[in-house]
Amino acid sequence: MNTHLIHQYLRYYVRARTPYQVHSPFVFDLVNEVLEDDRYFYVFEDIERLRVNLLRDKRLLEVTDLGAGSHTTSSKQRSVRSIARSAVTPSRYTQFLFSLVHYLKPKTVLEMGTSLGISTLYQAKADGRAQVITLEGCPEIAAVAQENFKRLKANNIELITGDFENTLPQALHKIQRVDYVFFDGNHRKIPTLNYFHEALKYAHEDSVFVFDDIYWSKEMMEAWEAIKAHPKVTLTIDIFYMGIVFFRKENITKEHFTLIDTWKKPWSMGFFSS
Repeated sequence: MNTHLIHQYLRYYVRARTPYQVHSPFVFDLVNEVLEDDRYFYVFEDIERLRVNLLRDKRLLEVTDLGAGSHTTSSKQRSVRSIARSAVTPSRYTQFLFSLVHYLKPKTVLEMGTSLGISTLYQAKADGRAQVITLEGCPEIAAVAQENFKRLKANNIELITGDFENTLPQALHKIQRVDYVFFDGNHRKIPTLNYFHEALKYAHEDSVFVFDDIYWSKEMMEAWEAIKAHPKVTLTIDIFYMGIVFFRKENITKEHFTLIDTWKKPWSMGFFSS
């Protein structure tokens, strides 16, 4: 049980509002179409079946961890099933990402932190027309993710393996115009802010940046506050397990929303055990 996350959730819960207390038409529409979307698409079943298989996979991988590591283990050799259990985004949150991409329909999707490819598949399957580039630091984990992409015939995904310091500029140069970025590859303050500033060079008014685990640690909380304060950021939505960033020029003054996800609560999805 992660006591830090429990403490932060209680503080978050006190200041959070329900979607029905939101007066911004843009945010209200997004909440109704994404955060409150409880539809179950047929692709969910395929991806969740894959997740179940990964949770049974006893293969051992040599893990190259270039990020902040895990809350649960420091071992360099880990089984696929242990990675699936502790490092793969839970289904509620991957389905949120699916709904977000499905609603926004970005032409380009960039993900930092492929892991075993579950979140990648949700985002790629949300719109098969999107160009999806995902970055993974560990070659052996990336190889398993590639297997999963082939198994589900996700032909719009390109996986780039290596240190983000090298692969992120490469991916951004290839995309040029960044519509959507999911940051889930490094849970430390300085690298997170560096990746944010690098991606920001290619962002436009309608770009959307999604940051995973914004309460994961004190460093991530500090990074999130710095991102919110950036002059180009005009609107943010804090849903505890993720932070969503917008650059809309329609927002003359900054707006920051802290919203309760009324469909599922974090403790019902094992969030505090990560």
